Amino acid sequence: MSATERKKITDLTELVRGGKHLPKWFVLWAEKKLGLHALNVAHNKIEDDWANGCTDNFFKLACKYLNLNYELEGLENIPKEGPCVIVSNHPHGMSDGLMFGDIVMKVRSDVRIVVNEFLHHVRGMRPYQITVDVYGGEAAVRANMAGMREMLKWLKEGHCLLIFPSGSAATWSWKDRRVIDDPWQTNMAGIIRKTGVPVVPVHFSGSNGLFFQTISMFAKGLRSNFLAREILRDGRTLHKVRIGAPICANTLAIPEDTESLSDFLRLSSMLLRYPQESAGVTYDSGPKADIEPSVGADVLEAEIAALPESCLYAGNDAAHLKVYAAEASQIPHLMREIGIRREETFRAVGEGTGTAIDLDDYDPHYVHLIMWNTQNRELAGAYRIGRTDVLMDSAKGIKAVYNAHFFKFGDKVQKLLRRGLEMGRAFITPRYQRHPASLDTLWQGIGHYLSRHPQYRYLYGTVSVSAEYTSASRSLILSYLRHHCMDNDLAQDITAFNPPTKLKLLSEDDRLVKRGVTDVRQLCHLVSATEKDGKSIPVLLRQYLRLGGVMLSFGIDEDFGGTLDCLVLVDMIKAPERIRKRFCGKDYGVQEQE
Repeated sequence: MSATERKKITDLTELVRGGKHLPKWFVLWAEKKLGLHALNVAHNKIEDDWANGCTDNFFKLACKYLNLNYELEGLENIPKEGPCVIVSNHPHGMSDGLMFGDIVMKVRSDVRIVVNEFLHHVRGMRPYQITVDVYGGEAAVRANMAGMREMLKWLKEGHCLLIFPSGSAATWSWKDRRVIDDPWQTNMAGIIRKTGVPVVPVHFSGSNGLFFQTISMFAKGLRSNFLAREILRDGRTLHKVRIGAPICANTLAIPEDTESLSDFLRLSSMLLRYPQESAGVTYDSGPKADIEPSVGADVLEAEIAALPESCLYAGNDAAHLKVYAAEASQIPHLMREIGIRREETFRAVGEGTGTAIDLDDYDPHYVHLIMWNTQNRELAGAYRIGRTDVLMDSAKGIKAVYNAHFFKFGDKVQKLLRRGLEMGRAFITPRYQRHPASLDTLWQGIGHYLSRHPQYRYLYGTVSVSAEYTSASRSLILSYLRHHCMDNDLAQDITAFNPPTKLKLLSEDDRLVKRGVTDVRQLCHLVSATEKDGKSIPVLLRQYLRLGGVMLSFGIDEDFGGTLDCLVLVDMIKAPERIRKRFCGKDYGVQEQE
C-alpha cells in the first residue's frame, strides 16, 4: 500500500464535528498548523521503510523523521535483562514517549510503554504499548483493570516497562512559578510496590511552549489536541536526558504507602535535573600551605605512655586501638600531631583551614579524645570535647564555646547546653576510615566519658557537609533535616550568623522531600545517586541521627572550605536504649529516667 493510500494516523476531519464537510485546503492547512500533518508524513515514511525491508524499530525511525535529538547520560543504568520499571517526568508529551522508547531499546527490545488512549491510533506504537487511562482517579483505576493486569503480567515475565506516572505533559504552576509535572499517579506506584522490581528514574529537560501552557491554564481539557504541534517545536531543540541509578526495593527502605512512594520516585527523577558539579568550585581560597611533618612515633608514644591510667577510656584489642582523654596541657606533642592530622584529613574531603597545621585558640581549653593505634604507633583519630559549664563559667562566658562563633545562643538554649558536651573537630585519618572498628571505638570512648561524668546529658556540635558534595546533595540533605529532624522549639532560640541561603531545592522538590523521603536510608540512596563518586551522607551525620539527634540550626563556614555546618543536639537519655547501654553502660541516666 502506497503512502497516499494509507489511512492517516490522525485525521482532523474525524476529530471535529462536521469535519467531513470542511474544504480540503483548509484541512491540510489546519493539520500543518496543529502538527498533525508532520505526524502523518513521518508515520508514512516509517511504514514505507518497513515495506522496503528496514529493520529499525518504530521509536528510532520516529525520532529520525521528526528530528528528535537528545544528549544522553547514564545509559549504563538500564538493566540489560530482568524485570524493571523505568519512570520519567513528562515535560513535552508525545516526543518524550518516542525518545523514551528509542533510548531504552538501545539496551533491550522487550519493552512496553504505558500510554493513554490518545496514542492508541498510532499504528507503529501498538506492538509496544499498554493502554491505560492515567488521567482519572479511582474510577479510572477500576476501568483499567485489564491494563493493570497486563502490566503485572509483563513484569512477572521478566520484561521492561516504561511509565510516565503523571500521565500528561507538564504545565505551568502558579504556586511554583514554573512548569511542573501533574501529580504522579499512585496506581503506578502500586504496581511497583506489588512487584518489587528495580526502578530506574529518568529525566527529560525542557517544557512545552507558551501557547500550550496558555491553553492548559484556561482550558486544560483541550491541551492534548495541541501536543502534536509541540513536536514540531521539539524537533528544533537538543533535549538533555539523564538516567539515574536503579532503585532496588529489596535493599532500600522505600516508603510504605503508594502516595509517599510516588513522591519518592518523582523526586528521584527530578533530582537528575540538577548540575553534578561539586559546590567546592565556588570556595577556592587559593594556594594552601604545605602541611607540617609529623612529630615522630617515638615522641608521641612516650607522651601516651606518660598519661595516667585514668586517661584511658576505651580500647579494642583486635583493632589495636585505645582511646584516651586528656587536657591539652598534658599532651603538647600530641596536640601538634592532632593539628597536622586534622588538616590532612579535612583537606582530603575539600575542607580544611589551608594552613600548615589546624590548631586554634579554643584547643587549650578543651578536652581531647585521642584514638591511638598501638601496633602502628600512630594517631588514628580524635575528637574535641568542650565541657560547656566550665567554658561558660570562664571569663569569656558563652564566647568560650567554639560554636558561639557561628551561632547566637539564646538564654533558653544556653541553660540546656550547660549540661552538654560540645563535640567537634572530629576526624578519623584516611587509613582508618575503612575500618568499622575505628568509629565504633571512638564512640566507645565518648560513651565512657559520659559514664564517668554523668552530670552531662547532651552532646552537641556541628556536622560538616563539605563543598565536595554537589549543591543538589547539600540542598537535599538540608531539606531533609529541616523537614524531619528539627527541634523547632529550640531552633527559635538560635540564630546562625551565616545561614545557607543559597542552598535550596526547587519548591516542588522541597515538598517531595517532606512527603516522600521519610527514612535516612532513602536520603542516603538519593545522595549516592546524585554524587558521581556514589558517596552517601557523612558518616558522622548518620551516627548522630542513629542516636536520635535533632537539628538546631545551619550555617556556612566560609573559612573552612565553605562547608555546610549542621548544628545537632543529642539527648543521650533519650537515645535508643540498645545504643545508649552499649556506649555508656547500663547505669548511665538511670536516675534521670526514674
